[in-house]
Amino acid sequence: MEETRGNYNHLLSGIDRCISKEDNQRLTCWHIIGDDVTNFCLQILNEGMEVKQIISTHILFIPKIANPSNMKHFRPINLCNVIYKILAKAIANRLRGVIEKCIDMAQSALVPGRLISDNVLLANEILHTLKQKRLGKKGFMAVKLDMSKAYDRVEWNFIKEIMVRMGFAINWIETLMKCLTTVSYSVVVNGYAGENFRPIRELRQGDPLSPFLFLICGEGLSCLMRLATREGLLKRIKASKSGPQVSHLLFADDCILFGEATNRGATLLKGILREYRICSSQCVNFDKSTVFFSRNTSEDDRHEVVNILGVQSSNDLESYLELPNMVGRKKRESFQNLKDRLKKRIDNWSEKEVFIKAILQSISTYTMACFLLPKSLCAELESIIANIWWQKGRENGGLGFRNISQFNIALLAKQGWRLINHPNSLLARVLKAKYYPLSLTWKSVWAAKGLLQRGCAGGLEREIEYLFGIIDGFQERIQTNGATETTMKESS
Repeated sequence: MEETRGNYNHLLSGIDRCISKEDNQRLTCWHIIGDDVTNFCLQILNEGMEVKQIISTHILFIPKIANPSNMKHFRPINLCNVIYKILAKAIANRLRGVIEKCIDMAQSALVPGRLISDNVLLANEILHTLKQKRLGKKGFMAVKLDMSKAYDRVEWNFIKEIMVRMGFAINWIETLMKCLTTVSYSVVVNGYAGENFRPIRELRQGDPLSPFLFLICGEGLSCLMRLATREGLLKRIKASKSGPQVSHLLFADDCILFGEATNRGATLLKGILREYRICSSQCVNFDKSTVFFSRNTSEDDRHEVVNILGVQSSNDLESYLELPNMVGRKKRESFQNLKDRLKKRIDNWSEKEVFIKAILQSISTYTMACFLLPKSLCAELESIIANIWWQKGRENGGLGFRNISQFNIALLAKQGWRLINHPNSLLARVLKAKYYPLSLTWKSVWAAKGLLQRGCAGGLEREIEYLFGIIDGFQERIQTNGATETTMKESS
């Protein structure tokens, strides 16, 4: 018995297989309800059947803190009908296939082929240009907006009119509107549901359709920015002299607007936001919004813009989408929060392998996908993890934890790969036009050159050489004309 302890093979050899494929199907219950659910959803999608019977939603309040004392300490959670979620997911998957045609290039959320890192890198490059701009009579500004309760303020008719204008079929729009306008809520308190009530606007949190419908709502702001540009009223910004012009960046409800830092430019943006608010009910919290100016903006223009917009002036937009905006020479300080977050999690968790792999090593993944971290910082992060458990390969008796510096390079290789596969994306066009000067964005992508070249074969090697080779000509031009002079010319 001692020799077979822990070995189940002998025991399992005496157990016969008794559950058939049909038995497993019965256990899932889909053979009972599958046809009914499918037919019910198809009747709504294709035959216009009402959805009132599955649209009722319960609202539960989950405490945010240990001892809540008022409603601000609770987070509302919407509990939708399961069959409605199946229906909404089917509609959302269909909508995903055409959403790229409908949404402006400035919006990166949920659109196939676009990533959150696109906006992070674009914002980093444009703000870097503003910070370096010293020439020119007129300055430029970047206005970071704080949208107040974005989902709760969406007007249903506004979404409907935009979709009609985009060319969606009327029956398709009506199906979507049924999912929005027939919803009813009941608040659950101590296990009991209250009376039903109906909203007159908003998108439900947790509804698979809501993120896509919010993108369509946000297209209203992009449309107003395009119209102002088309009419010659709005002057957009460029990250380089020959680069594409950018008027705004969006990621869901995170928004940055760009324009001239003048009385006229500020008045125009204020008017655009006012019209957007009137049409969509989207409201900007100007008290929490900030504006960043290029270096050549005069003090008079700065004060005038701040007074017109009613926002706070900032010398440094520290973060965008929770990543640092402008990373200067003090890179360790810019990414110090990674180390702080790592230590904070360690204090709150026990020392286990799953904790290290699932929590600690994932904290820095988002940042490393965009920026090349200093090796000394990577070493410190590894040291923190190593203090919990040793960092060797499994073959050497360790537990196979990642080498953070090497993982950083692997993530950055993805950015180079995307530049090859999506050459017409806004990020690729901005970086290509700027010839990747000495900015952290290019240095981060450049660091992954060797990995991409080793991992590719055939014709792709030539494409990668071309992609990374354009830096050589730019560096020669810098050596000839002087790095400072070239940077200033392209920023003007």
